[in-house]
Amino acid sequence: MSDVDVVVIGAGAAGLSAASRLGELGLSFRLVEAKGRIGGRTWTESSTFGVPFDRGGHWLHSADVNPLRFEADRLGFAYHQGYSPPSSRPLHLGRGWADAAGRQDSVEWVDATFEAVHALGRAGKDVAAIEAIDTVNRWYRLIRHWHEAISAFGPEEISTLDLFRYRDTDHNWPVVKGYGALVAALFAHVPVTLDAPVSAIDLTGPDVRVETAKGTIHARAVIVTCSTNVLAGGSIRFTPDLPPALGEALRAIPTGGANKVAFQFSRDVFGMEPTSYATFMDERDPARHALSYQIRPFGDDIAIAYLGGRFAEETEAAGEGAMIETARAGLVDMFGSAIMDHCITTTATGWCGDPHTLGAYSCAKPGEAHRRAVLGEPVHDRLFLAGEAVSPDWFSTVHGAYLTGMDAAQKIATMLP
Repeated sequence: MSDVDVVVIGAGAAGLSAASRLGELGLSFRLVEAKGRIGGRTWTESSTFGVPFDRGGHWLHSADVNPLRFEADRLGFAYHQGYSPPSSRPLHLGRGWADAAGRQDSVEWVDATFEAVHALGRAGKDVAAIEAIDTVNRWYRLIRHWHEAISAFGPEEISTLDLFRYRDTDHNWPVVKGYGALVAALFAHVPVTLDAPVSAIDLTGPDVRVETAKGTIHARAVIVTCSTNVLAGGSIRFTPDLPPALGEALRAIPTGGANKVAFQFSRDVFGMEPTSYATFMDERDPARHALSYQIRPFGDDIAIAYLGGRFAEETEAAGEGAMIETARAGLVDMFGSAIMDHCITTTATGWCGDPHTLGAYSCAKPGEAHRRAVLGEPVHDRLFLAGEAVSPDWFSTVHGAYLTGMDAAQKIATMLP
């Protein structure tokens, strides 16, 4: 006999929304989470800096239509609407700040290159984004960085068709008290069993059997919200094995790298307006990776560097010290070494090596965009996937994960006898 109607695995935005919706539909559930906290890759903590810091998701992407923006309004979570697109930010070239002509040239080339990449997808071509990019152009490192920031992979690993399908309204608004805090507040009513990693899911019996570190749960169905890398990596044993098409889809849509390195200062050392942005590309050294920074978010004396793609993976693998030094060097080049005299705290995220995520967000490989739809197909009408990777058009976002969780719950309610 089943203990509950549904087991939900993972208490990130997808799992929390799924569990909440199941409750609304009158179905019983158990929500289990491997970590000792909720939120998954949307996590706000205040212990490092004494102010909210989003170690994962931070922006309400496509905020004008994002359902979580409306929840933020309802719950009184403020957000900053002055987000500037990457192409319009101050640009430092190592020797100094780019002049108006240089900035204009970079903006025009980056914008034209993104349009060329999207044009391939618009035409139905599922090829690598790098095919539309002039890799010897002066601004190539900028477009590479922005692809890594958007897709968590470099342009040689990004499907043009998948990227074209992503819905972006160009309204990306950071949450003042933290996106993770918003998600936690929204689902404060949902009961969660923490520190309960799942080791096995057995679909062969009359019930679904889920083995966790805190015991076995029998249910009529299961929703799994783990990242594609975690599922492809085999840390959860499935009996029978997942269908070959699903296994191929998990490998074709991997979870890529994205990390932050943050510095707190004892005072304003930048002379920039609150919630400003800057981009760094050292023309003196072509081997250096371009970086982008958020400066003084919401008026706090903090600078946050963003690292993406294989570069994020490699620097994380080299250790937190290497990550901090990489980001620090860019800050010093832009604002002078004296600013570090006032640096009081540093921290870096590590999503690539986190065993419960193995990356930040998903991207379809070239030629594999069609496989994203496979992730949304139920297995034996009893196993459903949810999470940002399952979303056909809002992948890589918190609200994409949130919507797929609710959708999975709705499908189960329809299918269960």
